[in-house]
Parts: sequence; structure tokens; C-alpha cells
Amino acid sequence: MRKLSQALLMLSALQCAWLSMFASASAIEDAEQWLKEYVSLDDTFSLALSKNKIKFKGCKQKQYQLVLNQKFTKAFNVEAIVHYNKGLLDYGVLAQRVKSHEFEVVTWWDKGSYRVGLSHKVRPEHEISIPVAEVIQLPTSTTASLYFEVPLMEDKHTLTVAASRESWKSDSASIQLPWNEAHDNQVKLQYAIAF
Repeated sequence: MRKLSQALLMLSALQCAWLSMFASASAIEDAEQWLKEYVSLDDTFSLALSKNKIKFKGCKQKQYQLVLNQKFTKAFNVEAIVHYNKGLLDYGVLAQRVKSHEFEVVTWWDKGSYRVGLSHKVRPEHEISIPVAEVIQLPTSTTASLYFEVPLMEDKHTLTVAASRESWKSDSASIQLPWNEAHDNQVKLQYAIAF
């Protein structure tokens, strides 16, 4: 029964997150606070909603991320992450709008001095709209990743190394593409400081 109520709670949280993506920053913070209070039943389940944005001349980008974390044991937990991204490159006639949604599941093994994660991400809606054409739907992409995360000397400093393979199939695109399938292998290095 508890698992069913947590699943229903996660669905409700996802609905709230999608609605709050279009709200002001204070409304997002209020929603996050309400959700945290509502789901703080124990320390095995957590929820975080974050918003990042950048803006300068000719460019605006926003990213929303909802993270649901379920801890099964002290060393094993699963995260479900919903991403919503949108951007605008405004250079007169060549203005472009980009929107994408991503769904990711990450399984983490915590070994004390480091964490290892396996991830599967799907980006089903990735579209570009430009003035000289209709909305272009890019192919659905799937990404498999391996993460290695190490805390550094300070508690709030983290170094993450990720190896990823992203794949696309052209049959899910709205335009004819010259290839049937494409792959991209990446290695990423990220240094993060929590404030």
C-alpha cells in the first residue's frame, strides 16, 4: 500500500511540476516547498525541483528539472528525473526556438567515498521552430550513461565523470533525413559546488 501511495504521489508531483514550469519563480519555489512538506514522510524518499536560466543579448535559455529519489538501502537508490528545456536564439530573421522534454532514470550505488550510477534517458520531444519553416521535430534520442561521482576536499564540492552513448533513429523525425541511425559517444567531466 505504501508503494502505491508513493507512486500516486510521484504522479501528482509530476503534474504539479509541469504546471509550475510556466509559472513565475516564486510560484515554483512555493510549489517545491509544498511538495517537500507533503512528501517528507521519511528519509527514503525525496523530491527536488530546480530552475536554471541564462539570458544575454540574442539568447535566452531556461531549464526545469524535477528529481524524485527513492532510497532502497543505505548504498542503493534510484532517481527519476524529468527535464524541460527551452531556448531562444534571436538574431532577426534567423531567430530559432528550441524545446525539449527528457525523462531519465538513474540507479546509484553509494560506496562511501564515491558513487557509481547507470542511467537511461529518453528525449521524445525535441523541436526547433524557425520563421522560414514550420516546426521541425527532431528524432527521438535515447542515451545510456555511466557516472562516477567523487566528493572532493570540501563537503559541497563534487567531481563527476560521465561516459554516454546517445542514439537517434531517423524514422521518428518530421523531416526526411539522409541516415537511418546515428550515434554519439561522449565523455563529460563536471565539477560542481553547491551553495
